[in-house]
Amino acid sequence: MKNIYVTGFIGSDRYSLGKKLAGEKGMKLLVLDDFIEQIDGRSVMRIIMLMGEHEYRNKEYEALEELSKREDLVVVCGDGALFDEMCRELMEQGEIIIADADKTADELWLAAKDDRSIPYAFMQLGSEDEKKETFFKMYRQRKEIYDKYI
Repeated sequence: MKNIYVTGFIGSDRYSLGKKLAGEKGMKLLVLDDFIEQIDGRSVMRIIMLMGEHEYRNKEYEALEELSKREDLVVVCGDGALFDEMCRELMEQGEIIIADADKTADELWLAAKDDRSIPYAFMQLGSEDEKKETFFKMYRQRKEIYDKYI
């Protein structure tokens, strides 16, 4: 069975959906960021802080390339994986599922606004109004691509 890649916007519950799908289909669950951390030895947050998001995206591609050689995996990906063309091509070799695709931007914001584990600097710094403005701008930019997989 081809891999299933679960992604979704910031605030979506990708992990719960991935766990459910893996159980239903008898597939192994793998969280892409955990896989990257195992290979690299540093947390995703640390990679981004020290090397920048571009280097993290390179590591994300390398990890997806490795995982695309396997089968029977449900891979939970971060919200940005779908926006890198090379990552997206690898994910399209399997099935792409968007978590919480039925939720509004407001619902996703409420789920994300206090989550300190989100590795985007804008979610860690600044006022809530600044975070919210950036969050909604990012949502509008990404929604069109997410909609292609719903």
